[in-house]
Amino acid sequence: MKHTRKAEFDIEKNFEIDSSVNYPEKINVGEKLLPILINKKNLNSLFSKKSDLDKAMAIVIGTKPDFYKQAPLLMESKRQGLPAFIISTGQHYDDLLGYGIKEFDLQNSIICDLQIRGNLIQKSSDLMLKFGYFGRYTKNHLPNKGILPIVHGDTLVAGIATLSWVFGLGQKVSQNESGLRSMSPLNILHIKSKSVPNNLAVEKFITDQLSMKWFLTREEPFPEQIDTWVCSAGTKYFFVPTKLNRDHLIREGYPPDDIHIVGNSVVDAIDLKRKKKPSKSVFELYPKLESGNWIRMDIHRRENLTKNRFNAIIGGLVELIKNTQFKIVLVLLNATISALNRHDLYSTILDLEQSYPEKFLITPLWKEYGHVVEFLDSGKCWAEITDSGSMQEELLYFPNVSCFTVRFNTDRPETVFDARGNILVPPINKYWLPKIVSAVYEKEEGFGFNFGKKKMIYGQPGKVSTKIVRIVKKEFESKEINFFPWLHQRLKYWHEADDFDYL
Repeated sequence: MKHTRKAEFDIEKNFEIDSSVNYPEKINVGEKLLPILINKKNLNSLFSKKSDLDKAMAIVIGTKPDFYKQAPLLMESKRQGLPAFIISTGQHYDDLLGYGIKEFDLQNSIICDLQIRGNLIQKSSDLMLKFGYFGRYTKNHLPNKGILPIVHGDTLVAGIATLSWVFGLGQKVSQNESGLRSMSPLNILHIKSKSVPNNLAVEKFITDQLSMKWFLTREEPFPEQIDTWVCSAGTKYFFVPTKLNRDHLIREGYPPDDIHIVGNSVVDAIDLKRKKKPSKSVFELYPKLESGNWIRMDIHRRENLTKNRFNAIIGGLVELIKNTQFKIVLVLLNATISALNRHDLYSTILDLEQSYPEKFLITPLWKEYGHVVEFLDSGKCWAEITDSGSMQEELLYFPNVSCFTVRFNTDRPETVFDARGNILVPPINKYWLPKIVSAVYEKEEGFGFNFGKKKMIYGQPGKVSTKIVRIVKKEFESKEINFFPWLHQRLKYWHEADDFDYL
């Protein structure tokens, strides 16, 4: 039967409107996207006569940790003569959040700025479209050349950019810091939300983290655990920090030959910052930090900003300032500020700073990564209270700084039971944080942890990026290799340069 309903085509909205149906409401789906910016001169000169390689590594950066964890890859690529450039999402475009690009001298290597903007869903859709568009652009402008993106960790960029590349070009990517899977110790199941723990319960909770089994908890962090799982599905080369990460991926069915234990490139970034001090000291910016033994505190995870958890964390902070001898510097991220306003707690911490000026300091996000390294190395900081994944890794390389991770789980559990340099603190009520911090300060090594001699399980500083680039370069030198996801390649039936544009 012939379809007779009249349809109009709205060119501006690019979809069909069925005029036989009455739609009483329309949803505005946003403004037009910003254009992708291309440095065409640098792109065209990417494959120089000095290199026989016909493939290049596209180092993808989007967030503050990407800047310093991916920067060593660029430096090492130049040293080894591997064609490499940067794709920047441009989502951190202001001077504060985006300063890492300048700090690590990345700007001249950015060939593509995607100019991503908006909230979580806007950034996701913007990134999905633009990353694939850029891939097709390079395919047209660099015929017979190959581009292998290397994304980082469990960021939104890692998940969405990988999907875009696979769906847009039918090719897989590589992932630096892959295989991050969250885990919790079994003893987390026995904590009651309203109970006030006594000293014995606190000590048992600490020691049980080393003796009890841990189980997978995929829900958090959000959306990072989703991002890293999605990214794995589109990854050809997995560069994992530890054997635990490799075991996770093998259990999920990924080919062992594609998984390389290399360590974590954050140790290279720390090494770089120790060699090159910031132009202005952190103690010039915050002179108060010069005096005393401080705890640095940063809280920003989405799940920790929910009502009960955030009240528990801020309540624990208040208890530490009012009822202990500890000094705390609270570093405010944008997410922290939003939560303080939303839960009507901003005045609480401002009053606290005014009432205890020698014990409590509030600062904005520290602009330079070098300032973080300087402070942690200074001997003026004995502990970090954090919910950051990266800080758990980094603190293993600062032997005088203890790590308290305020979460129900962690995607770096090896920092607890392998390195013995990190303690999980449940954000369940205001009593757990001050009691655990106080217990560790009093007994230090008495719980089986070894904060003064933490195992540096993420590799030798200055060497991790060397491993990654060496592996990629070796793969690029193989004439048979390509990045298509076909099983016949994994089973070693045949290799082919598939250029079938079917998507």
